[in-house]
This record gives sequence, structure tokens and C-alpha cells, in this order.
Amino acid sequence: MKIETYEQARSALEENVDLKYKAFNDPIINCEYGSLGVRTPIIKKLAKSVPIEKRDDIIKAFFADAEGRRIYDVVLFIGCLAARKGDYEATREYLKKLIPVFGSWAHTDCVVPLLDWVDTDRVLKDFSYLLNCEGQYEKRFYIIYMLGYCLDGAHIENTLHTLETKIAYGEYYVDMAAAWLLAEALVKQFDTTLPLIESKTLPVFVHNKAIQKARESYRISPETKNYLNTLKIKNK
Repeated sequence: MKIETYEQARSALEENVDLKYKAFNDPIINCEYGSLGVRTPIIKKLAKSVPIEKRDDIIKAFFADAEGRRIYDVVLFIGCLAARKGDYEATREYLKKLIPVFGSWAHTDCVVPLLDWVDTDRVLKDFSYLLNCEGQYEKRFYIIYMLGYCLDGAHIENTLHTLETKIAYGEYYVDMAAAWLLAEALVKQFDTTLPLIESKTLPVFVHNKAIQKARESYRISPETKNYLNTLKIKNK
């Protein structure tokens, strides 16, 4: 099936509603607004069926649809469409407008992996403003991006610096993303990351949750896990 208009996209999503899946998925995604109940692989498949030359028209129609901007599945479809490989400048502008519409952690976590075709340093520069936004999903988007693409030797120092100095903590989905990022940094760049853990400068929840997640990894030795456990901060 090829989708060439926004109306076709809305119809295709509604045709794939699964109410049993909706009942299962709604408590997980914890979206700020409603959902239809369409499975994520189907949403991604529908987005991939859109000819790239039709992308602009469909996204413009989405932003003219107040109802669509309040439906989890429709927003995710547009996010998957916006992030598709194509013209980066267009993708950047689509996402800058779309990210504030995100209403679930799953929006960020499903869209970010689709950006593997984009130059990492361009994304870091173009979206750094997200860390100064009020919305937790805007901040989470940037953190999840670093999780996916910025734990290599070329980026790890900047990633850790961002975690330590540039994130406004205190929101659940921001703090959880930061803890996940820090745990993965411990797994992939242990020697570089350990000093940040030993400094105990991050919020207690983020610090302890990162250690917990790292200790759950099979990629860390038992001896290292035992040492990390000694670095946990006791809640007062």
C-alpha cells in the first residue's frame, strides 16, 4: 500500500486499530493524550510507504489538523515520516516543529533511531536548544540521541559534560533517560565514565539508577559491579 495523502494516512491508521493492543500499550506509553491502538511496526511500515516527494504535503496537512496532533499514533506516524532518509534540512525543520507535539517517551525513543543516516555533529549542534526547553520530551529527545550516537570515543567527553552541566533534572522521563545514558556510558566507556560516577555530582536518582542499570548488564564483570555498588548514594 502506498500512502500519498494525509487523509489516506489517517484512514490507514484507523483501519489498523487493535483495541486489545491499545489496552495493553496505553499504560506503557503513558501518553499525555489519546491513542488509537495501532502497533508500532505497522505505523513505521505505513510511514515508509509514503513517496519522499509526498512527505512535505502530508506533514503540512498534519499540522493543519488539530485533532491529529492529539492522537499518539498519528504523531508517531508523522515522526517516523519526518525522520526518514532524505533532505536533512527538511528533516531538521520538520522535527523542530514536531518535537514539541510529542506526548510520550515512546515518541522520542521510536523516532531517534531513524536518524542514523544524519551526521551526528550536525544534530548535536542543531538540536542543542532542546536542553533549554521546558518540555520533558524535548530534553529527552536530545538525551536519547546521545545514547544512540554519542558514546564513541569522539563524543563521550562531550556527552558526559552535557550530563553533568547542561541538563535540568527533576522530571521523570528526563531523569530516566539520563540514567540509561550514563549506564550505557559505563558499559561502553567505563574508564572515561567512572570519574563522573565517583564524583557523585549528579542527582541521587540519576546516579543510583545508572548504577543499577549498569549492574544489570552482562557486559560488566562481577568485580566491577561490586565496586559500582559501593558508589551508590544512600538516600537521606
